[in-house]
Amino acid sequence: TLNPPDENFKKSLVMKAIKQAIRTKRPNGTHQVKVCVVCDRVIIGEEKVCNISTERLEENQHRISVDVYEEFYRKTLHPLLVEQYSVEGLDRLLLSPRAYREGDNFECCQSCNSSMQPSKAKKKGSKPPKYAIANGFAIGHFPSVIQIPGEAERRRIVPII
Repeated sequence: TLNPPDENFKKSLVMKAIKQAIRTKRPNGTHQVKVCVVCDRVIIGEEKVCNISTERLEENQHRISVDVYEEFYRKTLHPLLVEQYSVEGLDRLLLSPRAYREGDNFECCQSCNSSMQPSKAKKKGSKPPKYAIANGFAIGHFPSVIQIPGEAERRRIVPII
């Protein structure tokens, strides 16, 4: 037989839920999950949420830009993918539009924040942060509308058997 959870367990769950609700509350009263602008990962649990300025992001453009990504991987990113990782005012940088922005500051995970410090930004040839979008994690999402190829394009498509 199953026993109902004890009162202490129930209270601990309620306290965790309240703590998470407080953590995700924005100044305008809405709630938004914490997402890192550099790696597009959700910042969960007790992980520290840092702020990173547009100035710091621009100082690291040689590590997180579309151009550097394309040069390193020797592939041109599809324009739709570049658009999906665009943030207003920071053109050609691979950043998460899902990250919360307040003025010139974005939320950032502690790992990316420490990797984007000025000492690392000044190193020529330094790599992007480990989980950065620009470090091969530009996977994007399905567009809301998928275009069906026309007759000419369909003739060029070779069926795989």
